[in-house]
Amino acid sequence: MNKKKKTVLAVISVALVAVIAVGGVLTVHFTRAPKKAQYVTEEVKAKSPDKIKVGIISDCQLPQEEKHLYGWDYMTVTGGLSHLVRAMKYFKAQDVDMIVLNGDVVNAMGDYAAYSAYNKILDYVFGEDRADMPHIIFPMGNHEFYGGNQEYVYHKATGLPLNARTVVNGYSFISISNSRLEKGDEELAKELGVPADGTYNPKRIAFLKEQLEISAKADPEKPIFVFLHMPVDATIAGGHWATPQYEEIYAILKQYPQAVVFTSHSHYCLSDERSIMQKDFTMVNTGTSSYFDFDWVDLESEDSKFYGLTEAELVDGTKDVLKNRDYLIHPEKIGIFKSDDVPNRDHVNNGMMLDVDVKANRFTLQKLNFDTELPFGETFEMDAFTKESFTRTSEKLGKGEANTFPTKYIKAEPVGKNVTVTFAAADQKTPAKYYYYEVENAEGTVLPIRFFAKNYILGSNLDYLEQNILRDMAPGSYTLRVYAVNSFGLKSTDFLSTTFTVGE
Repeated sequence: MNKKKKTVLAVISVALVAVIAVGGVLTVHFTRAPKKAQYVTEEVKAKSPDKIKVGIISDCQLPQEEKHLYGWDYMTVTGGLSHLVRAMKYFKAQDVDMIVLNGDVVNAMGDYAAYSAYNKILDYVFGEDRADMPHIIFPMGNHEFYGGNQEYVYHKATGLPLNARTVVNGYSFISISNSRLEKGDEELAKELGVPADGTYNPKRIAFLKEQLEISAKADPEKPIFVFLHMPVDATIAGGHWATPQYEEIYAILKQYPQAVVFTSHSHYCLSDERSIMQKDFTMVNTGTSSYFDFDWVDLESEDSKFYGLTEAELVDGTKDVLKNRDYLIHPEKIGIFKSDDVPNRDHVNNGMMLDVDVKANRFTLQKLNFDTELPFGETFEMDAFTKESFTRTSEKLGKGEANTFPTKYIKAEPVGKNVTVTFAAADQKTPAKYYYYEVENAEGTVLPIRFFAKNYILGSNLDYLEQNILRDMAPGSYTLRVYAVNSFGLKSTDFLSTTFTVGE
């Protein structure tokens, strides 16, 4: 257990960087985390010999400067701070055995306020002695490396190992941290079109390989839970934001169909049906607990200019460069001119609960909204760990199920050149990722508009009304058709329709 209280004062009190001025020359000596914290194997006992409960969360992005912490008032601040407090309170109420923070808990080193916030949150939720705090696994993400002396400060602030195999009631949980750039990473990242800062050095990859071998030999019938901040395959939602070492890591993992690999980083929503996918092993996107992110692609974007994309290709979305990306179509018509304008983007607070039934050798994964404390989406279960038993492969899922509109309510209210559109959301049994407007004028010209569904961003199964405003519409008569698009890009055949007229 991680019981020892560590605050920012402990971090500042340590000589993070030894600075020696010699003859007017400033020399900086960087210190690494101690060797004993680099690669660790540890054993943890769950509260019950028959059950393991694990809370999983990632990408909290705690503010790196104290001026953004609002005097440590966790009940009123927004974003990752208050979101993490709610998640930790939920995990405490659920009496979990372990909490996994899958990287990017801090946004950057900054003035060490982010790690101070991390410790203060743990003290606030579990008490300053942390006597009953669950065990914590916290592999470093790319944001933990924004600043100096990253590994040393991380370890001094958290007291946690950088890379570990944690054995709980006989089940292995393997985690490896991001690392500093190695030679050639920049070139590989440029070739893949991914950030170069999400790298894993050879020693960490070797540790992953070694611990997978050990875990599989210990019991080849059990799942092996693996935690990496960076994705390793484009199959899952957000997977195209992969680590530059994705091929090397994937080649190791594909030897273990019993591996259940949790990755983060993309900030893609857990509502996406591609958040859990299977190929050679099981891949899980852990979502985000700070803000939802997506690819900003329009005719002026770098992707569009580089690949010479046309508007028709953006609408069609089947070109290779587009098919794994999430983006809006004509968002300016509903008042979205930049990613920050997307409604509810900063209100996402999602994670997962992993329940392992030791006696049955079975586990379930449930998606959670920590603000509402309600589960959403499908409950995923595995009780067999061979490729033949996989149920969520691309081949088996195909395009998924089309959305339907059981409640045929839609209203369009013009006021001047703007039109307020309100409609009943599609059936929540099949998550709608986008809503797609076809706005057709009297001459038959169709303006396509695509935007993210509210429940897709927030994480919810509850029925609701969607609403936005069509802006700056030319005078004339229009027909509006509303379709829903699922996570696999399948547009519904069912739709809502209404007409409206914009005056002179």
